[in-house]
Amino acid sequence: MASAAVKRQGPGGDLPASGTSDVAALHALAETIVQAHGRATVTPAGASFRQFLMERAQTSAQRSAIALQGTDIERRARAGRVRLLGDGIPLDILFDLAGSLASLLEQDRAADAAILANRYLDLSPQGATGWALLPLMLSLQTPDLTAANRLLEPAAPQLIVIGGLSGTGKSSLSRLLGGLYGRRPGARVLRSDVFRKRLAGLLPETRLPPSHYTRRNDAETYEALFESADDHLACGSTVILDAVFLNRSEREVAEALALQARVPFTGIWLEAPDRDRIARVAARIGDASDATAEIAREQARRPVGDLFGWHRMRANRAMELIVPAARAAIERPRR
Repeated sequence: MASAAVKRQGPGGDLPASGTSDVAALHALAETIVQAHGRATVTPAGASFRQFLMERAQTSAQRSAIALQGTDIERRARAGRVRLLGDGIPLDILFDLAGSLASLLEQDRAADAAILANRYLDLSPQGATGWALLPLMLSLQTPDLTAANRLLEPAAPQLIVIGGLSGTGKSSLSRLLGGLYGRRPGARVLRSDVFRKRLAGLLPETRLPPSHYTRRNDAETYEALFESADDHLACGSTVILDAVFLNRSEREVAEALALQARVPFTGIWLEAPDRDRIARVAARIGDASDATAEIAREQARRPVGDLFGWHRMRANRAMELIVPAARAAIERPRR
């Protein structure tokens, strides 16, 4: 039977040490994996890869999941997602990524696994069906069969929206919440700053000139963000949206998405004094956001409007306090 060993390290070297998440190291690892996959030879061997998965499956839950998602697996092969990796075995790049994710989960580092997975897909978009395949890929990379079956258990999707002016810590909170909700590796965190760069054909940290920050660009960015969120929800994945959501119409569309998908909605609005926001924005290095101190000041002069139904939270405090408050809002009993 064909079999690939569960990876104990990422393609680019050792996984970051356990403990507090080292976001920079996890992002660097994701970039290394993306580059390794980009150099690998593409092969249309979708049927042979699916057969490889069936031979690797050890539980009925795994075999059922492969049968259920077989069409998506073979479609990915036709799209060039199966490549010659490792010992020249045709493997889906998400299966290869899942080796590193499984190692993190074995170390009880769910937050790190979510950060790594989200960063990989921010750099190398795989679509909503790609994210929905990750639980299966993870299950097949997990040696503990009880844990492997648990990864395939359904989890009701939901839509969580983190809004607030620039410098309130939306992305930091979204990253920490990502590993707590949805099936492993967690929620798909969709960030407006990343989508704006993607629409321009650029990597997330590439700086954009002011000409890309117009009302039309804003509308196109939010449209792409909402379309992706809708696709992920339709695939049964939990989604976290990370954007300013300064306009009431944007917030209403987000709530309508959840209503249409019949999933729970939680809106969290982060607030902080202007001096704290501006200081945070000024201190950013290598971030997808192009917000400047002047942009942060200008946002404060614009009316936010009605925040009815959203949970307003003070962001100028330790993240150890913000995360439990956010979790209480998300996990509150619903009528």
